[in-house]
Order: sequence, then structure tokens, then C-alpha cells
Amino acid sequence: MDFEGRVRIHSHLDIAPLIDIVFLLLVFFMLTSTFMVPEAIELKLPESSSATVTDNKAIIISLNQHNELALNGEKIKLHDLQATLKLLITPANQSDITLKTDSHTEVQLLLNVMDEIRAAGGTNVALATHKK
Repeated sequence: MDFEGRVRIHSHLDIAPLIDIVFLLLVFFMLTSTFMVPEAIELKLPESSSATVTDNKAIIISLNQHNELALNGEKIKLHDLQATLKLLITPANQSDITLKTDSHTEVQLLLNVMDEIRAAGGTNVALATHKK
């Protein structure tokens, strides 16, 4: 007696096209995403109704509420700020200085930084704000 056995169906799923699609999506999102350069320290700028946008290449000094200071994105100590700024500011190159400070920074700390800027020869200092 010959019994017919069950015919086993062997299904095989080819995942090569799926991998191709995943890699194409990965490349697409990598090419279309925007890359932002983060600040050296986290700031929440104060708001102002008279804020204007500037496009100049200024020296950027950042100061947050935790007494962390950064010059052009690199952390620096307050007592080193004056000497470093003197190297960046020359009489032939009177650079604009943008001071980005957190809205919760102590006023005395802000004044100490501004005194160091003036002692280094910085005369054109602007405070960065967000427009209301």
C-alpha cells in the first residue's frame, strides 16, 4: 500500500530587496537631514521686541547661568578671556563682539565679562536676544 504523504511547501522569503530598500531609505534620510553644530554651552537667550538680525562675522562669547563661558564655541575661563580677546582684536581689525548670555545669568557675572571685554579693547559689543 502506497500512502501519499503530505507535500511540504517550502517557502523561502528573499530579504535582499528589503535590505536594499532599507539602505536606500538610510541614504535618503542622511542626505536630506540638516546638520546643526551645537553650541559649546546650553543657553536660553532673553527676548526683546527690538531685536534685529545681523550677518557679520563677530567674535561670539557665550555665558550661561552656571558660570560657564565659551569663546567662539570653545570653553574658556573668565581670567583667560582678556588675554585671548587681545589676540583676536587688533587695531586694524576691530571685530564686532556678540555676547550670548542666558536669560537667568546673574547681572554681576555679566558685568564681569563685559569688563574683561572692554579691558581687552572690545568696543563694539552686542547682546544676542530672541525676537518676541
